[in-house]
Amino acid sequence: MQRIFITGCSGYLAQRLIDACRADPTVEWLGGIDVRPPQNPDSLHYFQVDVRSPEVGALLKEHGVTTVVHLAWVFNPTHDPQREYEVDVNGSRNIFESVKKAGVPYLIYLSSTTAYGPHPDNPQIFDESYPRRGHRGYLYSKYKAEVDQMAAQFIAENAQVHMLMIRAPIILGPHTQNIVTRMIDLPILFGVRGYDPPMQFLHEDDLQRLLIWCVQKQPVGVFNVSGQGTIRYSEIVRHMKKPSVRLPALLLYPALELLWKARIMPFPSSILDFIRYPWVASSEKFHASCDFSIQHTSEEAFLAYARVHGP
Repeated sequence: MQRIFITGCSGYLAQRLIDACRADPTVEWLGGIDVRPPQNPDSLHYFQVDVRSPEVGALLKEHGVTTVVHLAWVFNPTHDPQREYEVDVNGSRNIFESVKKAGVPYLIYLSSTTAYGPHPDNPQIFDESYPRRGHRGYLYSKYKAEVDQMAAQFIAENAQVHMLMIRAPIILGPHTQNIVTRMIDLPILFGVRGYDPPMQFLHEDDLQRLLIWCVQKQPVGVFNVSGQGTIRYSEIVRHMKKPSVRLPALLLYPALELLWKARIMPFPSSILDFIRYPWVASSEKFHASCDFSIQHTSEEAFLAYARVHGP
């Protein structure tokens, strides 16, 4: 029987995993931490504890936790980089150490393909061995790369903990609300003139199925996991049927940065690199190693969102 503990349990992704765990008869105990209560706190043992707190280890040991799913993260850009670092990097460090000290046998960490970063010298597609350089100007990506390296070191030094690290692309679906949906929900879509990169997505339903499958089957390793294929940024614009403008980088970046600093735009200009340069990760290793099928392509994941929120 499983005893599951979820960090960031009030988040959207965690809520979907909680729903799946509640329906799984092999899960005998389900708990989690977050600084804000979940929408349905009765569905799990909720502890209002910061991800950086030393109390985490005591909770894991007290409740005999067998699996930790680490989802806590500051997903959307903020004007407080120190807080993002504290939660994302120091929070992850605390979870890894707490798992080790409490003797938890299995750990799942949801990383991101943004850890590779969008760079002009990226190949058209790369595998798990490609350097995780992140993006120094986009903190979500920067800290995903930093924690990715921390997780790799943890795996190397703690053979007694079976660990799975999933590098997923942007999650999309009919119920998703994230920085990408805020971007494509703008009344006018913009792009960098001369660039039209391929983009990857993972359907929210596939991620929910994947996480509960991982809890049940406990695979070990580091895997890129994405919907099959890609969709060009120009196709996203076409499907949304909104006015669009493509400007030279020398104009667009300073303009967007000014709007970000004025708190008019919800993201900094560094996000433009993600719709300018390629960052497409191969899932071949995952499909060759794991008996799990991703049901939706990248394009289908986007269209699942677009059909509900688009024209």
